[in-house]
Amino acid sequence: MARYTLLFATAFLLLNSCSTSNKSVTNPNEVQKILFTSKRDGNFEVYTMHSDSTNVKRLTDNPKTDYAQNWSPDAKHILFYSDRTGNDEIWRMDADGSNTVNLTNNTANERNAAYSPDGKTIVFTSDRDGKTDDLYLMDSNGGNVSRLTHNKSYCESPVWTRDGKHIIFTLELPKTATSKANGELFIIDSNGQNQRQLTRKEGFDSGAAVSPDGKRIAFYGRSDKGFTDIFTMNSDASEMQNITNDEIEDYSPSWSPDGRFISFTSGNASNYDVWKIDVITRQKFRLTTHPKRDESPIYMPSKK
Repeated sequence: MARYTLLFATAFLLLNSCSTSNKSVTNPNEVQKILFTSKRDGNFEVYTMHSDSTNVKRLTDNPKTDYAQNWSPDAKHILFYSDRTGNDEIWRMDADGSNTVNLTNNTANERNAAYSPDGKTIVFTSDRDGKTDDLYLMDSNGGNVSRLTHNKSYCESPVWTRDGKHIIFTLELPKTATSKANGELFIIDSNGQNQRQLTRKEGFDSGAAVSPDGKRIAFYGRSDKGFTDIFTMNSDASEMQNITNDEIEDYSPSWSPDGRFISFTSGNASNYDVWKIDVITRQKFRLTTHPKRDESPIYMPSKK
């Protein structure tokens, strides 16, 4: 009798353990919202859709370019750049596309905007003080603009680390006697100090995206076979992995809020579409099939 009691207790503990464990496993079919840019209605406009490719909604409607940049941390606002006033400017709108506001309002070209984790500061690129793009900071309402970097080469794709203490970005390295012109990921303190290089590989590395737990960085870069793929690496640039590893161009990664998926742009000169990949299984899912360009997907953050 004692033997059967022990077996029953063991089985109960195992069943309860499995049940508890399953509660913490991400549901790969959970629907989340994705921001993206598309030419499906004639020119670049900003859209959202569900991560199962349903419920596509157009947020902007302007004859000029509107290009999605980022969500606010609370998912209430969206940053985009537009040339609707004659040059590229950073704009903000509500998550439903209403209440558009020009935040930069400058004669320079300004793009690549991203909110800090607390939503109080925006990093962006601008050529307002020279002939090349550098990183700048401004308050979330567009005030108190300050220059963060003073590089002589082109910068792009800045993104904040999860603690808000650093900014990761791409810096173009000039051609030398022993190397070709190249782009690498760099990191800099949010006060503009301590700039240092993260990636050191052939080909242009850009589009950094920090995982929700802050431990991994996704980016696009050149593979050993000469194709553009999505890579991930630790925050110190160790343990780099090619996760798409295909013979088509892959760009602009974005982590899902649970860290299970990475959305990205994939295609070639004829057309681009939005895809996502399961980080664990490496299974790929095509989310758009429109004959016009769909690109630069950005997962909506979990609402705080």
